[in-house]
Amino acid sequence: MTGNAQSIPDFIYHVMLAVSQSKAPDGQREKIRVLGTYTSTSKAKEAAHSGLFNCGYEREWFSTFETRPEALEKLAASEGTGLAVYAVAADGSKFRIRISTSPNSLQLTTDNEDGRVRIPLYYVVQTNVPYCSHERKPTHETHIEGVFKSYAEARARASTVLLSEEDGITSSSYQDYCEAGENERDCEFGENVIVHATGGNEENYFVSVVTGQEPESVRLCEASLRI
Repeated sequence: MTGNAQSIPDFIYHVMLAVSQSKAPDGQREKIRVLGTYTSTSKAKEAAHSGLFNCGYEREWFSTFETRPEALEKLAASEGTGLAVYAVAADGSKFRIRISTSPNSLQLTTDNEDGRVRIPLYYVVQTNVPYCSHERKPTHETHIEGVFKSYAEARARASTVLLSEEDGITSSSYQDYCEAGENERDCEFGENVIVHATGGNEENYFVSVVTGQEPESVRLCEASLRI
């Protein structure tokens, strides 16, 4: 994980791929994949821009493929902030790659030229949907709440993300609050979703535990997707 000549960065950068498949039987549910964690923003940006191609997709499959900062800025209101890539397939499926920054609390570093941290990591990801829906349609805010070296640690954090003893926020503070059982990996609100809650303003919150994946692994998982 470390190299003798490597300094430990204060921040690390995570490349997230979110796919909203228009052909999904239950509507446009969003699948979240973390394609890697990087020790510099420049390496993360390089990985983000090549992420879809490394996952096995080809440029001609997309009717829209946008990486220009000025264009992504205009899309922020409807597609969310932090976009590095926004693409739309011929069937209407949407692909969003974001770069999320977090403090390097695990003191991660790498000797690899591509800047990628190689050890297995688990991510607690929160998605906020600003309207009442049990379908994870295009989101406005998706961010990483924590990075851990074990699933158990990530799962424990996911269970507390939406709660705050100090502020008096409990599960009963929400209109609806659903958490996966002890031996379950989701609570039936989408893949890897550990907690789903609906706030008083009818905003929906989804908290997931996502395992970091190599692009090749994502390519194999998505091989059955017809674009």
